[in-house]
Amino acid sequence: MTAMPQKFADFAVPDKKASQKIGLRLRNLLKLPKAHKWCIYEWFYSNIDRPLFEGDNDFCLCLKESFPTLKTRKLTRVEWGTIRRLMGKPRRCSSAFFAEERSALEHKRQKIRLLQQRKLTDTSQCKDLPEEIPLQLVIGTKVTARLRGVHDGLFTGQIDAVDTSAATYRVTFDRKGLGTHTVPDYEVLSHEPGETMPLSAFAQKQRPARLHTFLTPTRDPYPSSSAPSALMDNDPLLGQSPWKSTLTTSEGDTLGGFPVNFLVQVTRLSKILMVKKEHIKQLKEMNAEAEKLKSYAMPIEYEFQRRYANIVLDLEQLNKDLNKVLHEVQQYCYKLAPEQGLQLAEEAVDVRRRCEEEAQKMVRQANDLPDGQHCVSSPKLTQLISNLTTLLLQIKCLAEGGDLNSFGFKSLTDSLNDIKKSIDSSNASCFQNNVEIHVAHIQSGLSRLGNLHAFTANNTHSI
Repeated sequence: MTAMPQKFADFAVPDKKASQKIGLRLRNLLKLPKAHKWCIYEWFYSNIDRPLFEGDNDFCLCLKESFPTLKTRKLTRVEWGTIRRLMGKPRRCSSAFFAEERSALEHKRQKIRLLQQRKLTDTSQCKDLPEEIPLQLVIGTKVTARLRGVHDGLFTGQIDAVDTSAATYRVTFDRKGLGTHTVPDYEVLSHEPGETMPLSAFAQKQRPARLHTFLTPTRDPYPSSSAPSALMDNDPLLGQSPWKSTLTTSEGDTLGGFPVNFLVQVTRLSKILMVKKEHIKQLKEMNAEAEKLKSYAMPIEYEFQRRYANIVLDLEQLNKDLNKVLHEVQQYCYKLAPEQGLQLAEEAVDVRRRCEEEAQKMVRQANDLPDGQHCVSSPKLTQLISNLTTLLLQIKCLAEGGDLNSFGFKSLTDSLNDIKKSIDSSNASCFQNNVEIHVAHIQSGLSRLGNLHAFTANNTHSI
C-alpha cells in the first residue's frame, strides 16, 4: 500500500453533502426570474454578437487609432490619465449614450449580415468590425435560442430554415410543447464553435448570394420520379390549387413569374429533403440503439439488421433522386438568371483545361532526358502522371483563388473520377487509399460549405 504524497494530503476532501447542498441552493437561485436573466445577460452571446463583445472594447480601438505607435500597455496611473484627457470625457449611463450604443451595435450586426450574404465588398467601411467574421448558421445546426413571451428563457433546438431578408432562424425546439419559432439571429447560439472567415477574404470577389431552404409544411411521402400525376394529386400545394389543370397540361405557362415545371421540381426537391431528413433521424436512433446493445454484449436481431439495411438502401435511392432533381433545378436557375452561375461554371472548365495543359508541359519536360530517351516510356503511365499532376494543380488553384464555389469543387471531383475510370480495377483500392481519401480531406478543408459539397458530386451542367 502506497502512502499519499504530502502535497495531495494537504487538500481537504470535499464533503458530498455540502456539495449537494450548494448545488441545491444554486438551482433554487437560478429558478428566480431575475437570476435567470442575469445569467443570460452575463454569459449568453449569440454567434453574431460574440466577436463584437469579446473583442477589443472602444477604449482599445481608440487607443490603436489615436496612438498607433504605442506598443506597451504597462503605463503609470498618471500616463493613463493623460491619455484619457486627450481622448475627451466619455459619456456614461445616460439615455442618449445607451441609445447610441444600441444603434452602433445594430449597425455592426447589419454589416456582418451583408458580409455573410456577400453583398458588401468594400471592407473600408468595416474598420469597426473584428478581423474574423462569423459565417451564417446552416440548416440542421444544434443551437440554444432565447424565447420571449410565455416561455421566457433559453432552450435547445435545431435550425430548420434560414431567412436572410429578416435576419432570423426557424428553430424547432427539443422540449415538447414549444414547437417551432422564428428567432432573431442575435438570440441564437450554436453548440459547436462557429465557422469564421477573415475580413480580408470578403474583399477578394463578390459571390452570388446563397439560396436557403425554408421550412415547408408537412406533406405525404415522396413519390417516385415516374409518377408525376401522383405528385399532383397528393401534394397539398399543387393538388388543391385552382391552377391544377394548368400544371398538368401546359408546360410553357408560368405561375407567379416562374415556370410551372420549375415550381414542380422545387416541390419535389422539398419533399425529397423532408423524407431524407426523416430517414437520417431514424438511422441516428438505430445507431444509438445498436451502440447500446453492443455495450451490453447483446446480440443484434435479424429484424433490426433488416430495417437498418432498408433505410440505407432508401437513402441511396433518395440521394440519386436528389441529385437528379437538383440538376433539373440548376438548369432552370441558369435559364432564369444565367449571370449568377454560368460564368462560374465556365471559369471552372477553363481552369481545368489550363491545369491539364500545364501538367502535360511539366511532365513532358521532366520526362525528357538529354540523350533523347524518356524516364517513363509507357504512354499509359505518362498519362496517369499527367492526370495526377493536373489534380494537384487544380487543388492549388482552388486554394489560391479565394472564390470557392461548387463549380470548382465539381471540376476537381470530375478530374478525380476520370482518373479512377482510367486505371485498372485491381488498383482501385490502392487509388482510393492513397489518392481519393486525401483529396477528399483537402476538399473538405478548403470548402466553406462544410459537407454540402457532396451534393455537387453528380450535379453536372453541359457547356
